[in-house]
Amino acid sequence: MPPGFKAYLGLEATAEKLENYESEYVPGLLQTEAYIRAIHQRAHTGLPVEQIDRLVAVRMTRQEALRRKVKPLEFTAIINEAVLRRVIGSPEVMKEQLRHIADLASSNPHVKIQVVPFEIGAHPGMNGPFTVLKFGMPSLKPIVYLENLGGAGVSRREDDVKKYEEAFSDLQALAPGYQESLSMVNTASKEF
Repeated sequence: MPPGFKAYLGLEATAEKLENYESEYVPGLLQTEAYIRAIHQRAHTGLPVEQIDRLVAVRMTRQEALRRKVKPLEFTAIINEAVLRRVIGSPEVMKEQLRHIADLASSNPHVKIQVVPFEIGAHPGMNGPFTVLKFGMPSLKPIVYLENLGGAGVSRREDDVKKYEEAFSDLQALAPGYQESLSMVNTASKEF
């Protein structure tokens, strides 16, 4: 696990609100076990099963923030339509994954999903995925988490945070609303 990601896990656990844009994968907090396993088997060919099991366990544990009894994490995810269409694992894994997203979003008011459809064309998320974390204390300013092949890291610089907050707001305005996006997820799940 990269050191930048370890630091992120602590921040995510204390965040009150998380805004996540993903272009290639289902956001980690919404992934099913089978989807997580399929990602790691493909992305990390040759990784021992025990290590994949640990990575799956970490991701599943992170999702507990959405199920907290007191102040569950407010999670807004915006995903590129490609995430709904790209088969990870198998058609069955994808169907289960998309149904899982729809169930979470429709039964938890603190979980919101929007989908950026292909027809939008170029958009503010074209440079890749990002996460804005917001905390419930005035002393903790929002931060941005970025992850790519070169590594992972957090930025607290106000100009960086502002840039990503604006990109997220722009994506929210461009994408269909929550109900229409949920309908897109449900439709895609029936196509597998």
